[in-house]
Amino acid sequence: MKEILLSNCEKNFVNKSVEQGIRLDGRSLLEARPVKIYFASNWGSCMVLLGQTRVIAQVTCDIQQPKTSRPNEGMLHINVELNPMAAQHFDSGRQSEISILISRQLEKCYQDSKCIDLESLCIIADKKVWNLRVDINVINHDGNLIDCASIATLAALSHFHRPDVTSNGEDIIVHPFSEKDPLPLTLYHYPVCVSFITFESGNTVMDPTYLEERIGVAQLTLGINSYRELCSLHFNYLTKTMTVEDVISAVSSYATNYAVQLVQQIKETVFSDINARYKKDNQNTNRFKECITTKKLTTMNRECISIKLRKWDEIEKLESDVNMEKEVTENCTILKPGEGSAELITDTSASFGEGGPNTWNVSESSEEEVSDIEITDEIKKEEKEENKIIDNIEINESSEEETTEMLNKEDLMQ
Repeated sequence: MKEILLSNCEKNFVNKSVEQGIRLDGRSLLEARPVKIYFASNWGSCMVLLGQTRVIAQVTCDIQQPKTSRPNEGMLHINVELNPMAAQHFDSGRQSEISILISRQLEKCYQDSKCIDLESLCIIADKKVWNLRVDINVINHDGNLIDCASIATLAALSHFHRPDVTSNGEDIIVHPFSEKDPLPLTLYHYPVCVSFITFESGNTVMDPTYLEERIGVAQLTLGINSYRELCSLHFNYLTKTMTVEDVISAVSSYATNYAVQLVQQIKETVFSDINARYKKDNQNTNRFKECITTKKLTTMNRECISIKLRKWDEIEKLESDVNMEKEVTENCTILKPGEGSAELITDTSASFGEGGPNTWNVSESSEEEVSDIEITDEIKKEEKEENKIIDNIEINESSEEETTEMLNKEDLMQ
């Protein structure tokens, strides 16, 4: 299915809002969406939620022959799959340009930057090495797939443990996890991707949504590690008026600070999950079941509306004031019912199921109200008597032939 085209009204609306420093979801221009990481029961499997963008990463390993150019190093392959479940315009069964572009950027960020110690994956030089494979599946596409995929890749590699291996030169014995503890991968540094989108007005936003990606004129993706070092760079522009130097000078400090915070979050979540696994404490782990039960993975359940109002904070303050007033009124007790109200009195002596009698105790009214009611009743009685007299009136004439006619109220009124 082809991608739905955007109208000029949508494009102009987003461009003008970004030009005024406003984003549709209420974020500032250089503010990222919250990141949540969940792990599965097996090693190296995780799910990452970047706003409404959701990605699953799974790391697997097998033994293969090494490359002739690097006989004492293991191998790393990254594969990205875009399913129609993530977006309607994705085709299943074949790789698209977006998936190939994301996989190449991830390979530059993790393989070419030498973040993994591939020599530790060698079993027998020039014969047998470990081959790592990272499979990334996009579940929901709401923009910035490269950042979400990079976070999932780094978390899966940090969480993955391979089985221990012993060899006598010819034979290789792969020990199961019940015999020997699995071994983690050795990572020299932790790079993540940080993406930006530049609009026609020259303003740049961090962590763009799907709508912002389609309207922007230039895209910049930086691979930065926790040491504030640049590991990869990708710049895609539609107009030649914008250069990469202009964008980097404006967003470099924000990208490095965000990368350091993000790597720290990944390390903490991975460390807590590994400790909980060895201690067999399932309460302090972020597993898939928690994500499914709370966020409902199979449905498009959004935590907030897609467009945030300008006076959102003021509305929240008003709601808090209303809640305070409700609490005050709940604490108060009514000693006497109001005028004209009724109070329900139940018979407490009747047991459950017998259906005891209920009586209505009408509140006592004042003497003035009673007198007003009596006056109104007398007026109504007089009106009824007058109507009866008018209906029974007979008109007599002096002629011999007496004729009687009944007059209506309308005739009298005329």
